[in-house]
Amino acid sequence: MKTILIINGEKYWHDYLPMFQVVHKKIQDAEFILKEQQLVVVDKEGVCKPDFILWRLGAITPNWKHRTALELIQLSTVVCLNDAKSLLQGYDRLSMLYTLKALDLPVIPFDVVTHSRFLNTLQLPFPFVVKIGNYHGGYGKVLIENEAKWQDIKDMAFVTNDYITVEPFIDYQYDIRYLIVNDKVWAMQRKGKFWKSNVLTNAFQLIPVQPYWEARIKRLQEHLNAIILALDILKDDEGNEYIVEYNDIPGISGFPNEVKEEFVKAIQEKCNF
Repeated sequence: MKTILIINGEKYWHDYLPMFQVVHKKIQDAEFILKEQQLVVVDKEGVCKPDFILWRLGAITPNWKHRTALELIQLSTVVCLNDAKSLLQGYDRLSMLYTLKALDLPVIPFDVVTHSRFLNTLQLPFPFVVKIGNYHGGYGKVLIENEAKWQDIKDMAFVTNDYITVEPFIDYQYDIRYLIVNDKVWAMQRKGKFWKSNVLTNAFQLIPVQPYWEARIKRLQEHLNAIILALDILKDDEGNEYIVEYNDIPGISGFPNEVKEEFVKAIQEKCNF
């Protein structure tokens, strides 16, 4: 029986993968060994020699250990659902944005500085958004609505060692997540309690897939050589649509059970099961 190692993420996958030995490990508790292209992952629960890895470590900022683990997976004979190369690229926000811009996809305009002392050169008309570093899941992001808040965030950013992104605030009507697994695409409309659509999300609604967005996510999927992928889009009151980001470790809350079934099918196909 082949062994699937699930790095962080959801605990329900063993219910969907009875044909495999499913092992869960948290990267913060695990160590990685690469010997003669064989990957071994060790924690206090024991030793795992995976045949396949489902990497579900998202909504954080990567550190050296996460990147090293992905590099070791890439060097090993272990198969990943989305390969380690594409996961490494997507983990950095700037390389992710470069990929979207290179494919001429409609990204929210942005400017970047490497130190807060240059933030004054990037000030936009209020309101606008400041994003510090490479965090996901709504972390490190602030809506700047006036001069007082602008000064506060400049003071706060001074103590960080991360790059800082400034972009206009999109007064969105709703957020749409397009999700693709294999060649199947779903679209879900979301709304957050406050200005961040993916924080304290209190409304989920599946909506029809728009053909032009289906074509775009499939083009991006092909470019990244990915199997699972999400595009997060903001739509304003005038009907303009902007990509916030792509996510190659997408959360699937609110989507139908069919999505999990497609995950399983993709894993079986990649494992030649």
